[in-house]
Amino acid sequence: MIPLIVVDGPAASGKSTLARRLAETLGIPFISTGAMYRAVTLAAMHRGVRMTDKRALVKIARGLRLEFTGGKWPAPMKIMCEGRDISREIEAPEISRNTSTFIANVPEVREAIVEATRKHLTSRGLVAEGRDCGSVIFPDAPWKFFMSSSFQARAHRRWRDLRKAGHRVSLKSLLDDMERRDREDRTRPKGALLAMPDAWMVDNSNLKQEETLGLMLRRIDPDAVV
Repeated sequence: MIPLIVVDGPAASGKSTLARRLAETLGIPFISTGAMYRAVTLAAMHRGVRMTDKRALVKIARGLRLEFTGGKWPAPMKIMCEGRDISREIEAPEISRNTSTFIANVPEVREAIVEATRKHLTSRGLVAEGRDCGSVIFPDAPWKFFMSSSFQARAHRRWRDLRKAGHRVSLKSLLDDMERRDREDRTRPKGALLAMPDAWMVDNSNLKQEETLGLMLRRIDPDAVV
Protein backbone atom coordinates (compact mmCIF):
# COMPACT_ATOMS: atom_id res chain seq x y z
CA MET A 1 0.00 0.00 0.00
CA ILE A 2 1.28 3.47 -0.93
CA PRO A 3 1.67 5.52 2.26
CA LEU A 4 -0.86 8.30 1.74
CA ILE A 5 -1.64 10.41 4.82
CA VAL A 6 -3.79 13.54 4.98
CA VAL A 7 -3.82 16.09 7.78
CA ASP A 8 -6.66 18.63 7.79
CA GLY A 9 -7.78 21.26 10.27
CA PRO A 10 -8.48 24.96 10.84
CA ALA A 11 -5.92 27.76 10.78
CA ALA A 12 -3.13 27.55 13.38
CA SER A 13 -4.18 24.10 14.59
CA GLY A 14 -0.56 22.96 14.26
CA LYS A 15 -1.31 20.76 11.24
CA SER A 16 1.47 22.12 9.00
CA THR A 17 4.28 21.50 11.45
CA LEU A 18 2.96 18.11 12.49
CA ALA A 19 2.35 17.00 8.90
CA ARG A 20 5.87 18.02 7.95
CA ARG A 21 7.38 16.19 10.95
CA LEU A 22 5.25 13.14 10.18
CA ALA A 23 6.53 13.09 6.59
CA GLU A 24 10.12 13.54 7.74
CA THR A 25 9.86 10.77 10.31
CA LEU A 26 8.37 8.37 7.78
CA GLY A 27 10.72 9.44 4.98
CA ILE A 28 8.02 10.42 2.48
CA PRO A 29 7.21 13.69 0.61
CA PHE A 30 5.19 16.52 2.14
CA ILE A 31 2.95 19.15 0.57
CA SER A 32 0.86 21.98 2.00
CA THR A 33 -2.21 22.93 -0.03
CA GLY A 34 -2.61 26.09 2.06
CA ALA A 35 0.85 27.22 0.96
CA MET A 36 -0.16 26.59 -2.65
CA TYR A 37 -3.22 28.85 -2.35
CA ARG A 38 -1.15 31.56 -0.65
CA ALA A 39 1.47 31.28 -3.38
CA VAL A 40 -1.22 32.02 -5.97
CA THR A 41 -2.23 35.09 -3.96
CA LEU A 42 1.37 36.29 -3.68
CA ALA A 43 1.98 35.83 -7.41
CA ALA A 44 -1.22 37.73 -8.23
CA MET A 45 -0.27 40.63 -5.97
CA HIS A 46 3.25 40.81 -7.41
CA ARG A 47 1.83 40.92 -10.93
CA GLY A 48 -0.75 43.55 -10.09
CA VAL A 49 -3.66 41.19 -10.76
CA ARG A 50 -6.95 42.12 -9.12
CA MET A 51 -8.29 39.64 -6.62
CA THR A 52 -11.58 39.68 -8.54
CA ASP A 53 -9.99 38.80 -11.90
CA LYS A 54 -10.88 35.12 -11.85
CA ARG A 55 -9.50 34.32 -15.31
CA ALA A 56 -6.06 35.71 -14.43
CA LEU A 57 -6.06 33.95 -11.05
CA VAL A 58 -6.85 30.59 -12.65
CA LYS A 59 -4.02 31.10 -15.17
CA ILE A 60 -1.58 31.73 -12.31
CA ALA A 61 -2.81 28.68 -10.38
CA ARG A 62 -2.41 26.38 -13.39
CA GLY A 63 1.10 27.61 -14.14
CA LEU A 64 2.45 27.67 -10.61
CA ARG A 65 5.35 25.32 -9.84
CA LEU A 66 6.18 24.92 -6.18
CA GLU A 67 8.84 22.88 -4.43
CA PHE A 68 8.88 22.04 -0.72
CA THR A 69 12.44 21.72 0.54
CA GLY A 70 14.41 22.19 3.73
CA GLY A 71 16.66 20.52 6.21
CA LYS A 72 15.58 18.31 9.05
CA TRP A 73 13.37 19.68 11.79
CA PRO A 74 13.73 22.21 13.38
CA ALA A 75 15.27 23.81 10.29
CA PRO A 76 12.54 25.84 8.55
CA MET A 77 10.68 24.41 5.59
CA LYS A 78 11.44 26.31 2.38
CA ILE A 79 8.71 26.84 -0.19
CA MET A 80 10.34 27.61 -3.52
CA CYS A 81 8.46 29.21 -6.40
CA GLU A 82 10.37 29.54 -9.67
CA GLY A 83 13.64 29.34 -7.80
CA ARG A 84 12.73 31.90 -5.15
CA ASP A 85 12.10 31.22 -1.47
CA ILE A 86 8.63 32.59 -0.66
CA SER A 87 8.21 30.88 2.73
CA ARG A 88 8.08 34.08 4.80
CA GLU A 89 6.19 36.21 2.28
CA ILE A 90 3.18 33.93 2.03
CA GLU A 91 2.68 34.04 5.81
CA ALA A 92 1.95 37.79 5.82
CA PRO A 93 -1.53 38.66 7.23
CA GLU A 94 -2.54 40.40 3.99
CA ILE A 95 -1.76 37.25 2.00
CA SER A 96 -3.85 35.15 4.38
CA ARG A 97 -6.81 37.55 4.17
CA ASN A 98 -6.82 37.73 0.37
CA THR A 99 -6.39 33.97 0.09
CA SER A 100 -9.30 33.15 2.36
CA THR A 101 -11.64 35.85 1.02
CA PHE A 102 -10.89 35.69 -2.71
CA ILE A 103 -8.51 33.01 -4.02
CA ALA A 104 -9.92 30.00 -2.16
CA ASN A 105 -13.43 30.82 -3.35
CA VAL A 106 -12.68 30.53 -7.07
CA PRO A 107 -13.79 27.00 -8.12
CA GLU A 108 -11.35 26.81 -11.05
CA VAL A 109 -8.44 27.77 -8.79
CA ARG A 110 -9.46 25.03 -6.36
CA GLU A 111 -9.61 22.54 -9.22
CA ALA A 112 -6.08 23.53 -10.30
CA ILE A 113 -4.76 23.09 -6.75
CA VAL A 114 -6.49 19.72 -6.38
CA GLU A 115 -4.94 18.53 -9.66
CA ALA A 116 -1.48 19.82 -8.69
CA THR A 117 -1.68 18.17 -5.28
CA ARG A 118 -2.62 14.79 -6.70
CA LYS A 119 0.41 14.92 -9.02
CA HIS A 120 2.66 14.98 -5.95
CA LEU A 121 1.53 11.47 -4.97
CA THR A 122 4.14 9.01 -6.22
CA SER A 123 5.17 5.47 -5.33
CA ARG A 124 7.05 6.97 -2.35
CA GLY A 125 3.74 8.17 -0.89
CA LEU A 126 2.75 11.59 0.44
CA VAL A 127 1.68 13.54 3.50
CA ALA A 128 -0.78 16.20 2.32
CA GLU A 129 -1.87 18.99 4.66
CA GLY A 130 -4.69 21.50 4.30
CA ARG A 131 -8.42 22.03 4.73
CA ASP A 132 -9.98 19.54 2.31
CA CYS A 133 -7.30 16.93 1.67
CA GLY A 134 -9.38 14.16 3.22
CA SER A 135 -12.78 15.29 1.97
CA VAL A 136 -11.98 16.34 -1.62
CA ILE A 137 -8.41 15.72 -2.77
CA PHE A 138 -7.76 12.24 -1.35
CA PRO A 139 -11.09 10.95 0.01
CA ASP A 140 -9.81 7.35 -0.12
CA ALA A 141 -6.62 8.04 1.84
CA PRO A 142 -6.04 5.17 4.28
CA TRP A 143 -4.90 7.53 7.03
CA LYS A 144 -6.82 10.71 7.77
CA PHE A 145 -6.15 13.09 10.64
CA PHE A 146 -8.18 16.16 11.59
CA MET A 147 -6.30 18.53 13.90
CA SER A 148 -8.07 20.85 16.30
CA SER A 149 -7.25 23.18 19.18
CA SER A 150 -9.18 25.66 21.26
CA PHE A 151 -9.71 29.02 19.57
CA GLN A 152 -7.48 30.79 22.10
CA ALA A 153 -4.69 28.23 21.70
CA ARG A 154 -4.78 28.61 17.93
CA ALA A 155 -4.78 32.42 18.12
CA HIS A 156 -1.77 32.56 20.43
CA ARG A 157 0.08 29.99 18.29
CA ARG A 158 -0.54 32.04 15.17
CA TRP A 159 0.45 35.27 16.93
CA ARG A 160 3.74 33.75 18.09
CA ASP A 161 4.49 32.38 14.61
CA LEU A 162 3.84 35.76 12.96
CA ARG A 163 6.03 37.62 15.43
CA LYS A 164 8.80 35.06 14.95
CA ALA A 165 8.57 35.59 11.18
CA GLY A 166 8.88 39.36 11.64
CA HIS A 167 5.22 40.30 11.07
CA ARG A 168 3.74 42.75 13.56
CA VAL A 169 0.06 42.24 14.28
CA SER A 170 -2.10 42.91 17.33
CA LEU A 171 -3.69 39.94 19.07
CA LYS A 172 -7.11 41.62 18.77
CA SER A 173 -6.88 41.98 14.98
CA LEU A 174 -5.58 38.43 14.75
CA LEU A 175 -8.55 37.10 16.75
CA ASP A 176 -10.94 38.95 14.42
CA ASP A 177 -9.10 37.61 11.37
CA MET A 178 -9.17 34.03 12.58
CA GLU A 179 -12.85 34.21 13.46
CA ARG A 180 -13.58 35.42 9.93
CA ARG A 181 -11.35 32.77 8.36
CA ASP A 182 -12.97 29.99 10.39
CA ARG A 183 -16.40 31.13 9.24
CA GLU A 184 -15.31 31.34 5.58
CA ASP A 185 -13.51 27.99 5.68
CA ARG A 186 -16.54 26.18 7.06
CA THR A 187 -19.13 27.77 4.77
CA ARG A 188 -17.44 28.03 1.39
CA PRO A 189 -19.45 26.26 -1.37
CA LYS A 190 -16.54 24.06 -2.50
CA GLY A 191 -13.75 22.60 -0.41
CA ALA A 192 -15.24 23.60 2.93
CA LEU A 193 -13.36 22.62 6.08
CA LEU A 194 -14.89 19.29 7.00
CA ALA A 195 -13.87 16.42 9.25
CA MET A 196 -14.65 13.16 7.48
CA PRO A 197 -16.33 10.36 9.47
CA ASP A 198 -13.25 8.15 9.06
CA ALA A 199 -10.77 10.85 10.12
CA TRP A 200 -9.06 10.52 13.48
CA MET A 201 -9.77 13.64 15.54
CA VAL A 202 -6.72 15.02 17.35
CA ASP A 203 -7.24 17.85 19.85
CA ASN A 204 -3.79 19.18 20.69
CA SER A 205 -4.92 22.13 22.86
CA ASN A 206 -3.09 20.70 25.87
CA LEU A 207 -0.55 18.47 24.16
CA LYS A 208 3.07 19.15 23.41
CA GLN A 209 4.15 18.76 19.81
CA GLU A 210 6.10 15.57 20.53
CA GLU A 211 3.08 14.05 22.27
CA THR A 212 0.81 14.79 19.31
CA LEU A 213 3.35 13.43 16.84
CA GLY A 214 3.65 10.25 18.90
CA LEU A 215 -0.12 9.77 18.89
CA MET A 216 -0.23 10.15 15.11
CA LEU A 217 2.65 7.76 14.53
CA ARG A 218 1.07 5.12 16.74
CA ARG A 219 -2.15 5.45 14.76
CA ILE A 220 -0.35 4.52 11.54
CA ASP A 221 0.34 0.86 10.85
CA PRO A 222 4.16 0.63 10.91
CA ASP A 223 4.10 -2.39 8.58
CA ALA A 224 2.28 -0.38 5.89
CA VAL A 225 4.51 2.70 6.06
CA VAL A 226 8.18 2.00 5.45
